[in-house]
Amino acid sequence: MSDRVLVIVGFVLVLVVTLGVVVVTHVRRDLVAPMSETIAYLTQTRAARIAAVLVWAWSGWHFLAR
Repeated sequence: MSDRVLVIVGFVLVLVVTLGVVVVTHVRRDLVAPMSETIAYLTQTRAARIAAVLVWAWSGWHFLAR
């Protein structure tokens, strides 16, 4: 298996797990907080929002740029 295929499989796996968690949060609200509430909680401060954008940009550049 090539590196490219491995990365694509990894991203698909992350997507599937994320979608699974989102579905569980909508079905069982008492079990896990919804993704929107979690993200809103984690990005309450300006520093946290800047850090989130930087992590997002770094991961996109690191994993997707050629």
